[in-house]
Order: sequence, then structure tokens, then C-alpha cells
Amino acid sequence: MKPAVCLLCLAGVWGLPAPASAIQLHTGNAGIIAHQIGHLFFLFSMVALMFTINNQGLIRQKGWRLIQVTALFFIFWNLDTLAAHFLDNQIEVVRIETLSITRMAVVTESDSELLAVIYYFLKLDHLWCVPAMIFLLMGLNSLLKDQRQRSDSADGV
Repeated sequence: MKPAVCLLCLAGVWGLPAPASAIQLHTGNAGIIAHQIGHLFFLFSMVALMFTINNQGLIRQKGWRLIQVTALFFIFWNLDTLAAHFLDNQIEVVRIETLSITRMAVVTESDSELLAVIYYFLKLDHLWCVPAMIFLLMGLNSLLKDQRQRSDSADGV
């Protein structure tokens, strides 16, 4: 009984909420520039992946086609986030202002409503990233299924 109580107490302490510090705020130029370089590297990696899939003839397999769609969505995601970071962290012409617990506003330096709308849509970057991850999962599942079928047919099953 005692070990179970100790484990329960230990699990309770581990389960207490604490600051995760998982969000990096980009203060100063060094942080945002390094972050933007990471986005550029990822973008060029996805372009290279698309060309590699085409040049190696992998496009004939459904799994690789889905992974190529993944790369395309990640390219759009990186372009989107590069633009949003440029506007809010590098040239600082846009900022989010909290009005209340349920309301926020996009504030621009020149009070440009067009820029605020553009920035708002740029902040919807998950509309590129989530489908990319779904296509990646589907592509990897397809490749795994193909591999299992080849393995089963080689084993004579």
C-alpha cells in the first residue's frame, strides 16, 4: 500500500502545472534573424525534396506523391511565416494588442486596414502546416503499407 501512495504522490507532483517556457520571444535582432534563417533552410530543404522526388522517379508511388504535397504545403507555410515574422518582429509595423480576455486587435503603424487584414491571414499559418503534417502521415502510411505488401509477397504469404 505504501509504494502505491508514494507513486500517487509523485505522479501528483509531476502533474502540477508549471511554466513550460516553450515559446521563444524574439527580442532583438539576433533571435529573429536566426529564426528566419531556420525558416529559409526548411523552405529550401522542401524545394530540394520536391526536386529529388521528381528526379529519382519516386513520383510513381502514391506515398512519395503525398510526401511531395507535404513539401509543397511546408513551402507555403514557410513563406507565410517568413512574411509574418518580417512584419511583426523585424520591421515592427504590425502588433497584436489585447483588448480584453476575449478580444484582440491587429494594430499597424500606419493604421492600414489592408495591412492588418493581410497580417491576420498570415497568422493563420496553421492552415498550411496542419495539412502538411496530415499529408506526411498519409504518405508515410502508404509507403509502410507498400513495404509490408512487398515483404509479405517475398515471404510467400
